[in-house]
Amino acid sequence: MDRTPARLAAWTLLIGSVVASAGYAAAFAADGNGDVRFSGSSWTALYTVALLGDVLVVLGLPALVHVHGERARRLTLIGYAGVLVPLVVLNIGEGSIEAFVKPYLATHGGLLKSDLPGLAAYEAPALLVMLVGMICLAVAVFRAGVLPRWLGVLFIAVPLLGAAGLSGAVSLLPDYLLFVGLFTVSLHVLRPARAAEPVAAAPSRTVAA
Repeated sequence: MDRTPARLAAWTLLIGSVVASAGYAAAFAADGNGDVRFSGSSWTALYTVALLGDVLVVLGLPALVHVHGERARRLTLIGYAGVLVPLVVLNIGEGSIEAFVKPYLATHGGLLKSDLPGLAAYEAPALLVMLVGMICLAVAVFRAGVLPRWLGVLFIAVPLLGAAGLSGAVSLLPDYLLFVGLFTVSLHVLRPARAAEPVAAAPSRTVAA
């Protein structure tokens, strides 16, 4: 990826990470936890902001592939898929249900007592891809030596916390950690490259005969 498209992707990734994090945090802070949040007056609007941030993150993800260059290329590409698939399936796909469908049900007869049939089968492949992809991405961080090593540890923690079955606002902790990691990646891509300073050749002195 050329430098200019990479910077555009990085800016999109940076803005998306901030917008998504702020949208999720504001939605839960304003409307609370549990099913009562779906009937909150600002839930749909604030959660829509979070979904917009998720879309921007997806558009900016190529910066994740660019940051390592040719180092640990295959592992980075697997990690790219490990971030992309759960963002599209879980954050945007399932998130659209939480943003628009559940608020409607909450004010028109009440929420369903159990999740929609087949939803678990819809989520399971995305969770598996996230587990494999995030671990590969962490290994890529360790091998490439471009990003700080703590970022690799953070990427390992994301799928483990996601599989821990957290509930309420705490359930978004893996998302926040992921956005922190992607924010750090975007800052690294946007960091100005050090221009190589040409070494001036010393003038040659000729001894007059």
